[in-house]
Amino acid sequence: MLEGLAAWVLNNYLGQYLENLNTDQLSVGLLRGEVELENVPLRKDALRHLDIPLQVVSGFVGRVKLQIPVARLRSEPWVVVFEQLYGVVSPIRLNEYDKDAAAAACQARKINQLDGLEASWKAEQATKAGGHVAASSASWFSFGTSIATNIVENIQLRIHDVHLRYEDDQSSPGQVFACGISIRSLTVQSTDSNWLPTFVRDSNSSNAVSHKLLELVGLTLYWDTTSHLCSDITIPQLVEMLNKDINHQFVVQPVSATACLRRHLTPNPLKSRTQPRLACHLTMPSFPVHLTDQQYKQMLLANRLYDRLDKAKHYIEYRPRCSVKESPVEWWQYAMQCHIDEIHTKNENANWDVILERSADLVDYVDAYAKYLNSPNGLTSDEKDVVSRR
Repeated sequence: MLEGLAAWVLNNYLGQYLENLNTDQLSVGLLRGEVELENVPLRKDALRHLDIPLQVVSGFVGRVKLQIPVARLRSEPWVVVFEQLYGVVSPIRLNEYDKDAAAAACQARKINQLDGLEASWKAEQATKAGGHVAASSASWFSFGTSIATNIVENIQLRIHDVHLRYEDDQSSPGQVFACGISIRSLTVQSTDSNWLPTFVRDSNSSNAVSHKLLELVGLTLYWDTTSHLCSDITIPQLVEMLNKDINHQFVVQPVSATACLRRHLTPNPLKSRTQPRLACHLTMPSFPVHLTDQQYKQMLLANRLYDRLDKAKHYIEYRPRCSVKESPVEWWQYAMQCHIDEIHTKNENANWDVILERSADLVDYVDAYAKYLNSPNGLTSDEKDVVSRR
């Protein structure tokens, strides 16, 4: 049972980022309650669900460990550990962009949002007396919700040795620049009101307050105005290159910080203007920032490229496969088609057939939503697809 639960958690929350994540990779110590993955590569499409014109070129996670206190779920926290997280990101190549896969990822993102809303609704219904959930089911959901709340509230996150790098050879033709962020360690854990780590019990009090302590060590940010690409090197070569103590052009020198976050858990609005729902006290030494003119110009070029790619990916089916010099006529036709397509779309939608079709879809959506509100089982996969497309 533990192995199945761990596999479900890892596949649902890490499956879209890690390559070939399956139960065969799991090493579960049932008595110790540990799930461990080693040397898992990052998916090339790990950023596709974010709908941004960036892609993962290379990367891997050296170790992912999930520590589960099997016999003490109500008294000890779950611990999630990431070690040696390395990744290289670059702008998408329009000639390699898959519009169908991007549309499928967008649809999956909407389905996940519906799943989250449905889970929140079920948890809310389970806490109500009566309603659509039977008393026996309500007690079971209440028990499960209490455990889940304790787990989420007390979960500890430990991240060690992170290096994420962005490299760009498209913004300025003939020139390659790169920027990166590295973190020596990052820990997040629950504390008491004195900011001492402790296990927080589930509290239903209207005055309950959650305390989180975040500790960041060795954060650096660099922007190298002259660099080289890492797209064709192997994982061992990538590790060696990112671990090299080379002369980076640092924008932010290594800094450390501690953040104390206080959050009021009451679902009711806070009526006091002097009492915020979220309060964060950040402790940080000097935070030197150094930025040269060339670095600033390259940042502007990268931002313009980002906007250009974000617009161009919507018209990828019209984009010529040749260069402008090889066929300027095709590129003129491409520019005109991008504008004509938007005009045709508006004209096609301005007729009674489309209006009737949209009306029928709206009726299906209302029926599905009504069933969602009146059924403790929620929506079927087909019904979720209908709702997510509206």
